[in-house]
Amino acid sequence: MGFLLQFLATKAIAPILGSIVLLSMGEHPVSLSKPEVFVSGDTLFISTRVNNGFTKELMEIVKSGTPVTFRLKIEAVENIYFIHIVKYNIEKRMYTIEREGEKGEVKTEDEKKMQEFVSNFSRVFIPVKKIPSSQKIIIRISLDSVTLEFLEDEEFDLMTLWNYRSPQQTINIKSKNP
Repeated sequence: MGFLLQFLATKAIAPILGSIVLLSMGEHPVSLSKPEVFVSGDTLFISTRVNNGFTKELMEIVKSGTPVTFRLKIEAVENIYFIHIVKYNIEKRMYTIEREGEKGEVKTEDEKKMQEFVSNFSRVFIPVKKIPSSQKIIIRISLDSVTLEFLEDEEFDLMTLWNYRSPQQTINIKSKNP
């Protein structure tokens, strides 16, 4: 009997999650800003921003205390990832933001500041030798799946909140050689 109830509960949650997906397909789709790019020495520096990444539903998941990971993928000779993780401490009402590869973490109580900090990828860099011969690099943003307690610790693909879109930009690197 317990299995049957669990099965029915799972079937009842599916339409709710489907509704969340449909509601999150609003007027403002998630996008990446046009990247700013410059080369200094042997390093290519990229700065970009996630626009409209924090949907209402994503904020509800963040505020539940579930860590949410934004993953910027650089498609070059080898894939390179830059990761921002936001965690919310429900008791302290404090957001903690970690940027992989950077020392320390940022803490704020301000939701807008948290969103701004997580959405900005300004310390993105790759060695020039990793630029493909095509002189094109693709950058894309995605969200990692999370485990949600109310789904009995099942994984939930956060990309459903972005309509399974992984916004991207293509960067054409201007060669220094004529």
